[in-house]
Amino acid sequence: MTSSDSDDHAAAFSDFYNQERIRMCRFAATWSPGLDHEAAVQDAFVSAWRNWPAIEPSRRCAWLAAAIRNSLIDQSRRRRERPGDLNDELIGRYGSAFRILVQRHRDAEISQELNATLAAIAALPEALRTALALRFWSFDYEQIAEVLGCDRDAARGYVSRARAQISEKVGNQERRARGPRRAAKGEA
Repeated sequence: MTSSDSDDHAAAFSDFYNQERIRMCRFAATWSPGLDHEAAVQDAFVSAWRNWPAIEPSRRCAWLAAAIRNSLIDQSRRRRERPGDLNDELIGRYGSAFRILVQRHRDAEISQELNATLAAIAALPEALRTALALRFWSFDYEQIAEVLGCDRDAARGYVSRARAQISEKVGNQERRARGPRRAAKGEA
């Protein structure tokens, strides 16, 4: 590797980091608000830097998301907590995750619904929670499939089931009244 190659790698990594850092922090906070999502994101970026030349450019986002998820799973094992477990103590300890995800609302009903939604997301099985969090932060179905190790249709199914379970738990009457929206052909 020449000095020029090293500079090119550093510049590409720097651009990637600046473009993806906030989205990855939001994904991690959504996936498991009770864990140290900032540390997981930083660990994943350090690992990405070490492996940068070996990671195919089109797969870098999915690779990083998988590394973040794995780091969060490791954290939960060390603490003997389920990654999605959410209680008042964890909210107090890691309230910053909620500040990233939810702006303070003056309307108590809206705040309550947002917190109920986050708790419902936290209670989802790992694959559904991962798929929903990734989709929410604008990952395409191909990237979600890569992170989960499944095909595109399975990734879409995970997102759909996660949305249905959240709707059921949070009680979104409007969505239940109109039924699930079916994507038109060609719509992602």
